[in-house]
Amino acid sequence: RLPRAPLAAALGDRLRWVHSFFVGGDALAAFSQSFLIPRGIPLTNGRGAFSSSLAEYITAAVLHFNKRVPACEANRAAKRWDKFVMPVVRKRTVAFFGFGSIAQSAAHILGPALGMRVIAVRRTEAEHPLANEVATFQNAEAVLAVADYVVSTLPGTEETKDFFGPERFGQMKQGAVFVSCGRGMVVDEDALADALSEGGRLAGAALDVFKVEPLPQSSRLWDCENLLMTAHNADYTEDYFELGWEVFAENLAAFVEGKPLKTLVDKEKGY
Repeated sequence: RLPRAPLAAALGDRLRWVHSFFVGGDALAAFSQSFLIPRGIPLTNGRGAFSSSLAEYITAAVLHFNKRVPACEANRAAKRWDKFVMPVVRKRTVAFFGFGSIAQSAAHILGPALGMRVIAVRRTEAEHPLANEVATFQNAEAVLAVADYVVSTLPGTEETKDFFGPERFGQMKQGAVFVSCGRGMVVDEDALADALSEGGRLAGAALDVFKVEPLPQSSRLWDCENLLMTAHNADYTEDYFELGWEVFAENLAAFVEGKPLKTLVDKEKGY
């Protein structure tokens, strides 16, 4: 891995385009602001490459808590025959904060296939075929009050840092489930641990991304029994590199042919 500043200086005026294998742009934010933006150099990312696997993860997380999988495992361990009424997700509400490629892929499963009511929270209120309702971030409190499942696929920017903190967890519906597989920096992890504690707001949560990775052993999240955790590997599939390469190849072909790049990043916004 070459230092970005010396590499950019060595390339000088020959640099015409930068591609990031990953979707998240926060790691390139400083480089983008100091070098790419002043020179008008386009930046693309791996948007869409891993949406399918992350949509499966979101679906699995929703069903994990809806079907009371932890309780089922506890019953087996205790040799307890507990014929409880099995919940269903049909007609339940899932709210996506951020409605890009990942969220849309998940909404396609949870909405049309499983019958959930989908709310998309994003910058504009423009209608979307995969959402029953679209809201802006200014209406976040009203959305959180009715959502049974809250899914964060937000990008990592200064605007979204600790977006989900004590206030927003407190606004969530009692017994809601929180799922995060966008960027770890958008979640105040201590506030989440409080919300997951006994008597807290949330029934459960699923996290694939964290502020510091690997997650420090001192983190309170390790002790949250109602937390489903994965090591930022929800998108690390057998064809991970092939999928990422395909997106790069599509952009490369467009670049060579002088056509618009496929996954152009808005460098000012960071995604």
